[in-house]
Amino acid sequence: MPAPSGPSRSTRAGARLLRGREPAVASVAAFLLYGALSVIMWRVFYSPSWDLGIFTQMMTRYAEFSVPIVDIKGPGFNLWGDHFHPLLMVLTPLFWIWPSGLTLMLAQAALFAASVWPVVSLASTRLSVRGTWLLAFSYVFSWGLLNAVTAQFHEIALAVPLMAFGLVWWIRDRKLPAAVAIALLVFVKEDLGVTVAVFGLAIWLRNRADLRWAAGLAAWGIAWLVYSVVFFLPAFNTEGQYDYTGNVALADVLAEGLLTKIGTVGFLVLAAGIVGLRSPFALLLLPTLAWRFVGNVEGYWDTSFHYSAVLIPVVAVSLLEGTRRQEREFAPLVAAVAAVALFSQTHLNLLWEADRYRVDGQGAVAAASEYDSVVTDIRLLAYLAPHTDVYWTGSSADAEPEAVALRPDDYGEEIETWAEDRYSGDWTTVYDSGGYQVVVRSAGATAPEAADG
Repeated sequence: MPAPSGPSRSTRAGARLLRGREPAVASVAAFLLYGALSVIMWRVFYSPSWDLGIFTQMMTRYAEFSVPIVDIKGPGFNLWGDHFHPLLMVLTPLFWIWPSGLTLMLAQAALFAASVWPVVSLASTRLSVRGTWLLAFSYVFSWGLLNAVTAQFHEIALAVPLMAFGLVWWIRDRKLPAAVAIALLVFVKEDLGVTVAVFGLAIWLRNRADLRWAAGLAAWGIAWLVYSVVFFLPAFNTEGQYDYTGNVALADVLAEGLLTKIGTVGFLVLAAGIVGLRSPFALLLLPTLAWRFVGNVEGYWDTSFHYSAVLIPVVAVSLLEGTRRQEREFAPLVAAVAAVALFSQTHLNLLWEADRYRVDGQGAVAAASEYDSVVTDIRLLAYLAPHTDVYWTGSSADAEPEAVALRPDDYGEEIETWAEDRYSGDWTTVYDSGGYQVVVRSAGATAPEAADG
């Protein structure tokens, strides 16, 4: 009886070829996956929320060297009064070249893919070869990143690579670049100031000799949190306040959705291979989970949308720091199995059943782009934002649009009738195809306010 054969020559050759290239292979695979999902969503007009439209309108304003007046949030709404994310300005050159919502989604895909590199690079020095690939798989296919991709663009696109590089650089004793990367998080979103402060606590717990770094980062994070929430955002807000204070209701909300919240924490623990809880960096999960769990918006509590994306580098690096020699394959296996188990909680199915979500909006976009101001639904916001002043139906009560582009099936009546009831005046249909109608004010008709003047 012949002796059992070992790995084939081709298998061994493939392993040798990939050895040392794990970070590059995983990063490229991540970009192809996230980029494919982005392009598919764009082509079928898949739009889960108004956020891509908001950020597209904001970047269009930046590209014009203008204040980010985002009429999608409401006529004349200044986005500087919503969230504190000045670092998004670095994406402006992309809009000079290609002004499109797809530009933002592909930029986010690239930023998420970039975060893979340092994590997998660190894994290759701390895990076995098999463990490294398992960790890479669990990271690239994590529900936190996949759901952020299909939630489309948000400011946290910048936070994910900053967190990944910052944590890995600190572990590798590259303290200055690590501190810079983590410090920049305060310019991504106001709540990340607390995360920066907790990073200071974590590095002090790891090494008491890093007290100065810890104190400096903690002070930096808290200072920018206070500045953004108390001074900057209210200064540009139409109500002179920070809008999201009202979303926090500790006594009323903390116990609500308890099973959902426990599930979210449990999935993060599994993504950390369980052993990641040994790492002080696991403390970085707490600020984000805290504001989500005391918030009165149910979407904050679970694994959907983009809210966990910035936590994925944290759990991955915590896994790597908390793994002992005998756990070099067990911990990443737990994370990989958890990622697969949660595929059903993602929209990965867009890759093979995109037609399920398809809407024929191209003609309506072309027709509506001819007008200076348009009211439309969440599906078309990002497509129209670079070309016209676009409003969302839900926040357009005070608008005086030239055109309306909507689907009669969504409103149970012809859009001419809907526009007349909503904005008064006479309206005429100029486009009716693919389920969409584009209606415009009839010749000679003006908005009531203009007529009164």
